Amino acid sequence: MSPTDATDEALDPVTAELRAGSGDDRPRDGDPRDDRPLLDDPFPRRRWGRRAVAVGAVLAAAGAGAWILTRDGARPATPEVNRSVPTGVATVERRDLVDRQDVDGTLEFAGDRRVAAPAAGILTRLRAEGSIVSRGRPLLWLDGHASAFVMYGAVPMYRELRSGVSDGADVRQLQRNLAALGYDPYGALVADGEWSAATTAAVKRWEDARGVDADGRVPLGEILFTGGPVRVGSHAATVGDRLAPGAPVTDASSTRRVINGQLEASRQASVDEGDKVEVTLPDGDVARGVVERVGRVAKAGQDGGEATVSLRVGLRGRLARSTGLDRAPVTISVATEAARNALSVPVTALVARGSGRYAVELRGGRLVPIETGVFADGYVEVSGRLREGDRVVVPR
Repeated sequence: MSPTDATDEALDPVTAELRAGSGDDRPRDGDPRDDRPLLDDPFPRRRWGRRAVAVGAVLAAAGAGAWILTRDGARPATPEVNRSVPTGVATVERRDLVDRQDVDGTLEFAGDRRVAAPAAGILTRLRAEGSIVSRGRPLLWLDGHASAFVMYGAVPMYRELRSGVSDGADVRQLQRNLAALGYDPYGALVADGEWSAATTAAVKRWEDARGVDADGRVPLGEILFTGGPVRVGSHAATVGDRLAPGAPVTDASSTRRVINGQLEASRQASVDEGDKVEVTLPDGDVARGVVERVGRVAKAGQDGGEATVSLRVGLRGRLARSTGLDRAPVTISVATEAARNALSVPVTALVARGSGRYAVELRGGRLVPIETGVFADGYVEVSGRLREGDRVVVPR
């Protein structure tokens, strides 16, 4: 046996106390680790509950349950390593660790709304489900006449628009759309929200182009103001139906893709609007996304499950404007904790000391108490009297 091996196998004071169950982790005089830098512990104790669960789950998944011996779940009188388990060594190293939670979500289109019949009549034509309708084009036809024209604006139509109405944002939106559609050939229309003679003239030109009586009035429901092009959703009526005013006809939404899911309420504080996420689609492709909204009101879990809050994610890249995969199930991968350039060891290197505390065994048998941080991808962030490059024992 070499002198180095003899030193490694000797029980230092800390290891002796650990194996005696005293729990006093203070280094003693002459401890060869006294000249090592003591890393600050950045991990508050309030995280222990979740970390203890995480350690157990990861160890169980790794088949390392025999590596840690305790008695009846309490702090062991003698924290020992099961020597019947074949072992190897791993190097203490620095790496980026990101702890993620997978959230089930549904791929949908933003801004879903119901389109109603603006007047009584027989539905003679209706845009097909999934079709895209842009500014100036109708969504449906009643008694052979086009209706529910798409125009762009944030304020929904809530009144008839005609000469004599009070100033408003809805009037301004109408003026801007009529000009964009070419019904102000002389440039007389000012989009200031005040109904003018030029506004009436532009409305009449629009009516003439549609082949209807040019009375300069826009009935309530004749326009669907939206933020952009509209995607036709599920139909609530069928061509040939006789409709009453206000009867539901079809769903419509924007063409922007979003994902709606439910996040565990206990993780709400660790997810912020603007956080980047990964989204796994049904075909296995991974898309980029950004958290747009995190709910503030928890909803009780089903069958005794954990309470959840709503989570909305906006897609980025080419999939953000794609028109397929409506209401498809997807998986959102949300980063709930992260540690950059963290000193880390494999999770299987942890030796339980009881009361949610852990140590690692250096090659040679010496146990070093450590504090744990972020768990991710089979590794755990550690702080204590360890240095990068140290070798720790792990089960094979």
